[in-house]
Amino acid sequence: MFIQLDNSQVPPGLTGAVLVTAYGIPGYRVAVWSAMTAGALEHPTLLKKLPYLDDLYRHANELRGCSALNDALASLDHAGLAQHSFSENSI
Repeated sequence: MFIQLDNSQVPPGLTGAVLVTAYGIPGYRVAVWSAMTAGALEHPTLLKKLPYLDDLYRHANELRGCSALNDALASLDHAGLAQHSFSENSI
């Protein structure tokens, strides 16, 4: 889920657009990506990119269950996601 984090108790450097899980917890991989890359992006550009990442997470969750993309990335199972994504059942 894509949200705008803007709270007075959050340090200013950590506020802004973020992807969170259904429980409101920032996704680990997206948080790392945001910390390393998003700071170099203008806010409008970040707002354009995050919904695409959110779509990718949602698609993986629909195919393989909760946290599927994080699990695949953690285990480097890129082939597993690709194989399932392009199977006859998902087209």
